[in-house]
Amino acid sequence: MFWIFLVLALIAAIAMVLLPMFRQAKDRSSAPAPQRPGRNIDVYKAQLEELEADLQDGRLNVAEANAARLEIERRLLKSAAEQQQPTTGAQTSVAFLAVLTVVILLASGAFYLMTGSAGMPDFPLKDQKHSATAQASESPEAAQRDGEIVALLATLQKTPDDAGSWRKLGQLYSRAQDRVGAAHAFQKWHELAPDDPTAAVVYGESLIMLSNGRVSPAALLVLRQAAALQPRNPGVRHYLALADYQAGEVTQALASWKALEADSAEGAPWLGQLRAWMRRAEQDLGMVPDTQTAVAPALSAEDRDAIGNMSKSEQMDMIRSMVGRLQAKMEANPENVEGWFRLAKAYMVLGDKPQAIRALEQAAPHADAELQSEIKKQLEILRK
Repeated sequence: MFWIFLVLALIAAIAMVLLPMFRQAKDRSSAPAPQRPGRNIDVYKAQLEELEADLQDGRLNVAEANAARLEIERRLLKSAAEQQQPTTGAQTSVAFLAVLTVVILLASGAFYLMTGSAGMPDFPLKDQKHSATAQASESPEAAQRDGEIVALLATLQKTPDDAGSWRKLGQLYSRAQDRVGAAHAFQKWHELAPDDPTAAVVYGESLIMLSNGRVSPAALLVLRQAAALQPRNPGVRHYLALADYQAGEVTQALASWKALEADSAEGAPWLGQLRAWMRRAEQDLGMVPDTQTAVAPALSAEDRDAIGNMSKSEQMDMIRSMVGRLQAKMEANPENVEGWFRLAKAYMVLGDKPQAIRALEQAAPHADAELQSEIKKQLEILRK
């Protein structure tokens, strides 16, 4: 069957190339006679005979007859040359192209017969070395992890209230770099163990990772719940300070991080990251030079002292003033999705959940598909 198909394909290819050539040659051969210069030869011969008759009758002298004869003969020679050239050239061109086409197609078929393998089977995707399936199968750890995920999902179908299984599932999804799956599993764990601060911290951290490092309003809500259960928890304190930093409250964030550093034991695993954030905050405040990135104009020492000496109510008034200015900016530029996120977090700092929800709702129409799913997730959490 393959060879029959190959022969038919070869015939079809030859026909598609040659038929237009022969059709064009046929059109040329059937062109109207007046368009062929060689047809004027008989006319020029008749003119020569008339010229001789005029010379004999005395209507033309010898000089005039010779000049006219020379012009007629010149035209006669030119017409005779044009009569042969088009026909011969067209026939040669069509014949040459036809032979060349057949030779190329036949040579291609012969080359494939010598080097190709028509009977060779296909290579399934799972058998290719660089496919995801092959790489997963080559990694015993990945295969074991995927097997554990499948087993846990089957178990949770029967016992959906098993908080430990949801925790384990979230850890497996985190190892597989599935942020959405991890956040969903940790949410279930947090809902089943609302009094466990570790569950709240881990769930909040998964929401932060889902938001590419931003402490989203939903994550801030979960972290505040964890702070009510365990206010001295290092993770809760760090992320709440990070929320202040991302909301523009750099001085407050730095103070919270310094307090956490003072309360941490030497060699604590989080100190490296904590000090990196502290240095970044100090650079933003102009306390140390920033050699890598440009920052906002540094606050003067008087400004920093004034902020530090404010009472809690004065600091809250200042925050409300900043939030009000940010609200006005967002109403003037509603397409700034990042700005709506900052505004929502600022409202959460003030404890105004309805306004935080409204800010996220304003961000949704201007966000891309990935951010819209994130906003939808956060709104579900804030509306509970």
